Amino acid sequence: MSSIRNRLTIFIIAGMAMLMIIAGITIDYLLREQLKTEFDRNLLSKAMSLVTLSEQDEGEVEFDFVDRFMPEFAADERPEYFQLWLADGTLIDRSGSLGEADLPRSDPPLDTPRFTDLTLPDGRAGRLVAVRFVPYEEGLDDDEKEAGEQADPGRQPDRDAGTPASDIRADIAVARGTEDLNHLIVTVRTMLVVIFVLLMGAAALLVRLSVDRGLKPLNKIAGEVRNLDADNLNTRLPDSPGSDELAPITRQLNDLLERLEAAFQREKRFSGNVAHELRTPIAELRSLAEVGREWPADRDMVEDFFGELVHLADDMERTVTNLMMLSQLEAGTQRVEMVPIILSQLIEKTWKRLTSQANGKQVQLDNRVRDDLKVRSDEDKLMLILTNLFSNAVCYSPDHSVIVVAVEESMGGARLAVSNPTVDLAEQDLPLMFERFWRKDEARAGGRHAGLGLSLVKALAGILSIKISSVLDKSRRFTIMLSELQPV
Repeated sequence: MSSIRNRLTIFIIAGMAMLMIIAGITIDYLLREQLKTEFDRNLLSKAMSLVTLSEQDEGEVEFDFVDRFMPEFAADERPEYFQLWLADGTLIDRSGSLGEADLPRSDPPLDTPRFTDLTLPDGRAGRLVAVRFVPYEEGLDDDEKEAGEQADPGRQPDRDAGTPASDIRADIAVARGTEDLNHLIVTVRTMLVVIFVLLMGAAALLVRLSVDRGLKPLNKIAGEVRNLDADNLNTRLPDSPGSDELAPITRQLNDLLERLEAAFQREKRFSGNVAHELRTPIAELRSLAEVGREWPADRDMVEDFFGELVHLADDMERTVTNLMMLSQLEAGTQRVEMVPIILSQLIEKTWKRLTSQANGKQVQLDNRVRDDLKVRSDEDKLMLILTNLFSNAVCYSPDHSVIVVAVEESMGGARLAVSNPTVDLAEQDLPLMFERFWRKDEARAGGRHAGLGLSLVKALAGILSIKISSVLDKSRRFTIMLSELQPV
């Protein structure tokens, strides 16, 4: 399994390594170029020193070089080399270190040095500078000669107005080995590599420690989540102060845990309620069967028993049917067919189904919905919603009550409100009313309500995109509102 810690560490170290490699290459290039420039400058300086030893007299170029003043040109080990020619290629002088060998001529422009790499006569790698210059003329006074040397040793000093400029040109080439330069470059590169390795090691350690410290709140949350199971869903994850990234995660996880805990509690209550709802009719069935078996000859009593059996079977069938519908609604397998509906007619049609139940308690319906109001919805499912709302209102309203149905229209859609008076309903009961098998008073329900009606209403409203809410006013009148019905 891939680890966030390892990925972060690898990515950060790889990024740092890439940046350090680029920086190292840049530093190496700049240092190498600077060292080569300094090497060339020293090589040119030595060549110009040799230029000052040459002079011309009556068309002849003389070169006053003494080995003991520049022993590097006669050394036995790692010698340096020079060679002097006229521009036409006539040899004037060479260093003793050359022996019979020659340095290459490159025919440079006047007073413009030319640098080249080459292999020295002794096989070493070297670098050569070639300079073309005008030798000093004999007969110039010392002040002119000194002024010319200070101005530029490679250029001829200014002459008297009557002295013609010489057309004699000479070439000098000076070469020396680059082993010291190469060794210095290698040393610099080695130091850069060593520094890179040390810095990368330190960076890897620092990155690892930083990542571990940064992920410490995440590890803490992971440990808390790892210990969660169905037995301790009431546990909540601690807040992560100073961690803006983890705060939304802990909030969402705590919300999820709260919903899971509520769902598990509902499931536990659901199992107990189902057992309770089925235990009572099953016990009655057993009692009726045993009594009927004891007195089979009493026909009137047996007929009464069968009538009770029919009622029990109806109650059990109603409970099972509602549970199956709830399961289908939650699974999303119920089809929805949206059609235009005259809302007032659907309300009257639904109320007729409950006439006998309403007449038993002398409860009336006040339908305040205008006759021409049409909404778009699934007729069967909306009718089932109204059936459960009206049945619930009739069952829990006092005798001689009036159930009011009204519609409020707005730009967002129509809102249908069903209200009825209540006796013992409290504000804290409102969040519980839509839970399965919840009943405020089983005795007042007459044993005919399993407490699934409002749960079914909520599920049906969900698939019809209807928002459902409830309110209990100060006059103890309870209202359920169906919002966002789409007018036609």
